[in-house]
Amino acid sequence: MSRSGKYWGSVVALVVLAAVAGCAPAESKLDRGLETMRRESTPTELSARGEAFAALGDMTRAEQYFVAALKAGGEPGALVRRLVAVSVADGRYPVAIEYAEDYLRNHPRDVDVRYVTGTLRAALGDASGAKEELRAVLAAKPNLADAHYALAQIARTEGDVMGADAAFRQYLRLEPAGRHAEVARENLMQTVPQ
Repeated sequence: MSRSGKYWGSVVALVVLAAVAGCAPAESKLDRGLETMRRESTPTELSARGEAFAALGDMTRAEQYFVAALKAGGEPGALVRRLVAVSVADGRYPVAIEYAEDYLRNHPRDVDVRYVTGTLRAALGDASGAKEELRAVLAAKPNLADAHYALAQIARTEGDVMGADAAFRQYLRLEPAGRHAEVARENLMQTVPQ
C-alpha cells in the first residue's frame, strides 16, 4: 500500500473511531477537514501551487507540487513540461532530462518534449544523445528549422564541416530570415574542402 493509501486509511480509521465513540461534533469538524484536504489535493490545486512557487522563484517547491499533481492524476504532458522548465530554471539539466525521458517512454511521439531533451543533451555535451533525439524530431517534423540549426551547431562543434553546412543550409531554406539566419550564413562553407 502506498504512503498516501496508508495515510487515508488512518484518517478513515479515526473517522470511524470518532463515530463509534459518539463524537458527532468532532466528526463534522473532521469531515470538513477531510473535505478541505481532498479539495486541496486535486491535480488542479497542486499544479496552481506549483505555479505560485515557480513565480516566487522557489523551483524546488514548485517541482514538488508538480510531481504531486502528476501523481494525483494530472495531465502528464503539461506537468512534465512544467517539471522540465523548473528544473532548467534551477540549472538542473540532468533532472530535466530524466523527467522528459520518463514521459517519453509512454509518449514517444511528443516532438516538443523530445526536441527539448535533445537540446538539453547538447547543452550537457552529450552530442550522440542530442543527435539521436533531434533526428527523431526531424523524422516526425522535417520542417522544424530549429532542430536543423541545433544539429548544425552540434556538427560544427564536432568538426563535421560538411554535416554542419548541410544542416545550416536546411535551416536557411526553412527560415531564411529566422533568428539564427545570420549565424547560419556565417558558417556556410564557401568552397568545398579538399
